[in-house]
Amino acid sequence: MLQDLKNNDGLKELLFFLFASPDRTFKHKADKALQPSKTPTPIGMRLLRSLLIIITMLLLLNQLLYAQQIEARQLPTPKGNNLLFFLQRNPDANTVVYELNYEHDGTLSPKNPIKGSWIRYEEAQQFKALTHMEKKFAYGVQSKAIGEDEYEIRLVAYKKMPMYLRKSETDQKYHIYIKDEGKNLLLKRVFVRVKGGSFWFPKVQYIDLITINSATGIEILKRIRT
Repeated sequence: MLQDLKNNDGLKELLFFLFASPDRTFKHKADKALQPSKTPTPIGMRLLRSLLIIITMLLLLNQLLYAQQIEARQLPTPKGNNLLFFLQRNPDANTVVYELNYEHDGTLSPKNPIKGSWIRYEEAQQFKALTHMEKKFAYGVQSKAIGEDEYEIRLVAYKKMPMYLRKSETDQKYHIYIKDEGKNLLLKRVFVRVKGGSFWFPKVQYIDLITINSATGIEILKRIRT
């Protein structure tokens, strides 16, 4: 197997030798022997290419294991006076928090009442602003004023679910709600379960919304299958 890896003709064949069964490997090499010979790549270049690929795979595996360890320990729950809700997903070792976005004069921004940012747990829990691409395609929100100091909010990654930012009659503070069967549910946490896919196109298995019934105070889990 090591000899096959050393003599690979590229990433595709290298991965084939790593994961294919012995029968398929034998058949592949037999078919390859019948094909017209190509100018062989210098052994030094093949070894260097293979080494770089293996190092990259090890780094990706190490990052995945670290993220799973963080998930197993359960990430701490973010807190803050302006915190509305937060989003976590596996196998990511970080959290996206969504907070009220105030202007310098202390008033809520009418165009962008909510701002999102990362909590980097592997970087001493530092806050880091979302990038432009993350705001536009992954973790950003779209806001629309709908009158009476209320806003319709939608996650750019799941626009079919409207959320509503408005003041509570109880404490006169802004909270974010979703509506379910005529009930107003206070949104506290979003968890996205990823299973399979790729880094750029992950396969989302389900989305969990951890909410509280504003009338009874009972916590409710609402699961959305995708």
